[in-house]
Amino acid sequence: MGKRQDELREKAVRVMIALAEGTFADADPMFHPNAVWWIIGQGELSHARVRELANETEGPLTVRKLHILGTVAEGDKVCVEALGEMAFPDGRPYANTYHHMIEFQGDLIIRMREYFDTHYVRETFGEDVYEE
Repeated sequence: MGKRQDELREKAVRVMIALAEGTFADADPMFHPNAVWWIIGQGELSHARVRELANETEGPLTVRKLHILGTVAEGDKVCVEALGEMAFPDGRPYANTYHHMIEFQGDLIIRMREYFDTHYVRETFGEDVYEE
């Protein structure tokens, strides 16, 4: 594996952990101003909209950990498989599994493709979780 892939892998893992922990000040500078997310079941969303959704759904979480299960880096893309270990103030757990394909343009993230258990999300946050 090349030096560039190692650097991108490190950045991808850093951004995923920062997003999970809610430290957006650390994560946001890693995104290109025109970054687009594609989220399973939702299609393409702007980075700003994804941040709004994260604040709405994950904002109240008191435990916010992300366990990286594995990564694969090739060219300007890094795939990250992870398991969330999160909890609400009342102790209810939220532990979804994730797969992200992160595409870089230069040193910034230009595109994210996010896969997770959408049924579990709707059970936890409600059927209308993604409505604008």
